[in-house]
Amino acid sequence: MPVTFKSGARARREALGGDTESYKVVCRMCHGGCGTIVHMRDGRIFDVVGDPEHPVNKGKLCSKAGKASIEQIYHPDRLDYPLMRTGERGSGQWRRASWDEALTFIADKMQGIKQQYGAEGMAFARGMGLNNTNMVSRIANLFGTPNVIAISYFCYAVRVAACQITATGKFSGKSWDGAVVPDFYSNPKCMVEWGSQKRTSNDHGLIGHTPMTDALRGQPKHIIIDPRWSASAGPADIWLPLRPGTDAAMAMGWINLIIEEDLYDHAFVEKYCHGFEELRERAKEYPLSRVAEITWCDPEMIARAARLYATTKPACMVLGNGTDHAGLNTFQSVRALFCLMAITGNIDVPGGNIFYPAVPLAYPDLKEKLSPEQTAKRIGGSRFKALDRHGFAHPPTSLRAMLTNDPYPVRGLVVVGSNIETTYPNTRMVIDALKSLNLLVVHDIFMTPTTALTDVVLPAAGNLERDEPRLHLHIKGPRATYMDNVSAKLVSIAERKSDWEFIIELGRKLGFEDYFTSIEAIADEALAPIGMTWEELKAREYVEFPLQYRKYEKVGFGTPTGKFELYSTMMRDWGYDPLPSHIEPPESPVRTPERYKDFPLVLITGAKQPMYMHSQSRQLESIRRLAPEPLLEIHSQTARALDIREGDFAWIETARGRLRMKAHLHERIHEKVVAIPHGWWRPEEDGPLHGIFETCSNILTDDDPDQCDFSFGSSPLKGLLCRVYKASDEIAGAAH
Repeated sequence: MPVTFKSGARARREALGGDTESYKVVCRMCHGGCGTIVHMRDGRIFDVVGDPEHPVNKGKLCSKAGKASIEQIYHPDRLDYPLMRTGERGSGQWRRASWDEALTFIADKMQGIKQQYGAEGMAFARGMGLNNTNMVSRIANLFGTPNVIAISYFCYAVRVAACQITATGKFSGKSWDGAVVPDFYSNPKCMVEWGSQKRTSNDHGLIGHTPMTDALRGQPKHIIIDPRWSASAGPADIWLPLRPGTDAAMAMGWINLIIEEDLYDHAFVEKYCHGFEELRERAKEYPLSRVAEITWCDPEMIARAARLYATTKPACMVLGNGTDHAGLNTFQSVRALFCLMAITGNIDVPGGNIFYPAVPLAYPDLKEKLSPEQTAKRIGGSRFKALDRHGFAHPPTSLRAMLTNDPYPVRGLVVVGSNIETTYPNTRMVIDALKSLNLLVVHDIFMTPTTALTDVVLPAAGNLERDEPRLHLHIKGPRATYMDNVSAKLVSIAERKSDWEFIIELGRKLGFEDYFTSIEAIADEALAPIGMTWEELKAREYVEFPLQYRKYEKVGFGTPTGKFELYSTMMRDWGYDPLPSHIEPPESPVRTPERYKDFPLVLITGAKQPMYMHSQSRQLESIRRLAPEPLLEIHSQTARALDIREGDFAWIETARGRLRMKAHLHERIHEKVVAIPHGWWRPEEDGPLHGIFETCSNILTDDDPDQCDFSFGSSPLKGLLCRVYKASDEIAGAAH
C-alpha cells in the first residue's frame, strides 16, 4: 500500500520571539485526534489553538481542548506523587511514597495473589481507548491472567466485534479497520443518525464535529432514529423517536419493506452476500404494523424513512452508543443495521459506510504469551463468546466474582485510567466489590471515587505530558487513515508518568525486564511493519494510508464464506441465532407489565454532554461552568402532568434506586421517555463518594449478567423502567 509522509512535524519548533515557541500536537483530551498548535513561554504552556492545516478538524476545537487542556495540566488537585493508604479504605488517610516503593509493594502483592489463587486471581481494568489497550494486555498476558475488563463491552467494541463476524473478519486490524463507519468526506446524499450524537462526540477514530458538520452542509436527507433528538443534530427530514431497546425491530422492519418493495441492490446481494433468503424469511416477521406497535412509531413515517434510505444514494448510517447500551439484544441490533447497509448497496462505496484501511502494525499485546489453559479461565468467556473472542473478561461477572468467588476468587485489581465506580452499572455493588479486594491499585490524573478506595494511587500523565505512537483508534480522515503520535510530552511535572511508563516499570518489577525495556523499543517493534522507527514517526505530523473503495471486489470479505454474512456462520457455530431479531429489553412495558404500572416511563442513561468525556473534567472550571450539574431531560407535556417546571428538582427512580436532578423541559424527546447523562460525580464534595449517590446514573442501572447481551455481554443502560416525581422544596434545597 502506498504511504504518504506529511511534513511539518510537531517536533519542530517555531520561534515566535523571545522565549516563546510553538508546537504542532495531536490533542488527547478525548480519544480523538484533532490537530492543535501549542504555545509555550519559559517552559510553560499558555495557549492551545486549533491547527488550521490539520485535514480533519481544520482549526476547530471543542470545549474540552484549548483552555481546558491547560487547566488540566496545572490544576492544583492533580495527583503528583504516589500515595499509599495508611487508614481504612475510603478514610482519606495517605502517605507519600516513591515510585520504587509503590511498585515494589504492588509487585509483591500481585505475586502473593498469584501464588495463592493463581494468576487469574489478578485482574486489570482500563478505561476508554486512550492508547493503553495493547500495553495493559501485554502485562496481563505475561503475568498469566485472562481477566482484563474495559468499558468497551458496552461502548464501540461491540460494533467492532459484530462487524468482524459479519464482514471484516480475517482482514480486521490487518488491512481493513475492524468496524464499518460513515464516509463523511464523499458527499453522502442521505445520512441516518441511529442512536448517535456524532457532531459532539466521536469514536473509532472518527471525529464528528467538523467532518459531519461539513457533510450536513451538503444538505443530504437527514433521518434521526433516537427517542431523544439531540440539539446538536440540527434539522432533520424525519425523526423516529423509537422506544429504547427496540432498534432491531425497527431495522428488521426497514429490511422487510425494502425487500418486499424490491428496493434492495440485487447485484450486490447476489454476488457478495450470504444468507439473503434466510434474512428475507426472518424479516417477514416484521410487517409495519408490528414494528409500529413494538417501537411506538408511526408506521407511515417508518415506511417513509426506509424508502428514503434505500432510494437515496449514496447513503450512510451514523451509529453510536444508542445500540451499544441495549442489553439483551445489543449485538444483533448492530448486525441488523449492518445488514441494512449491505442490502442497499451502501457498503464500502463513496458516501456510504466504508472500511478504512488498518495501519499494519505489530501490536505489542503479546497475546500468544497467554496459554490456552489460562485463556479458558477468562471470566464470562464461555458464556459471552463474542466478548471472549475480543479478549475481554465480562466486567459485571468479574466484579461479582470479587464478592462471591464464583467461578473463582479475584483478589486483586490494577486500574489504568478508569473511574469504574461511576462508569459500571450498579454502583453499590461496584463499591462493595472494590472494598473486598486484597489489592486495589489505580493510576489516574485526579483523585476520584475509585482512587479513594485504593491501596496505592499512582499519578498519571495526561494530554501534553505523554508521548507514544498511536496504536489504537487511528484517525479516519479525508480518504485516508492517519498514523500519528499520541499527544506530546511538552511538559513534565512532579512524578507523573504515562500509562506506558507505568506499565513498563511495573512489568520490570514483576520480572519481565526483557519485554519492558523502554518505550522506544516497544514502539519500534510495533512500527516495524510500516518500515519506520518511532523517531522517524515523531519527525512527521502523520503518515497517510490511502483509502480504497469496494475492496471486496478483489478480495471478498473476511468471513468464513468470503461474503458479507447476513446469516452469520460464526454465530451459528457458537450456538447463537445466526440472524438478527428483536428481543424485548429485560424490563419493559411488554416483558414486565406489572413493574410498568409502578414505573410508567422509560429511562435512557448516557445522554452525551459535549463538554465532558465520560466521568472526566468535573474539576475544570472552564468546562464545569458550561454544565454545572447533570440534568433530567423530560418532555414538556409529561413534565406538566407531573407538576414539574423548568429548573425544578425531581426524583428519577428505578427498582434499584433514585437520584435527584434539575429538570430540563423540551419537545425533542418521546413523551414516555426521560434521559439523564452518565459519569457524574462532584470532586468538590467530600470523599470517598464525592456525591455519586446524588448524581451518578449507575445508581439506577442493573449489573445482572442475565440482562446482558447474550453474545457480547453488554449491560442495559437504556430502556430501563422508571418513575419521575417532583422533589419537595426542603429536600431539593438540601440537594442543591
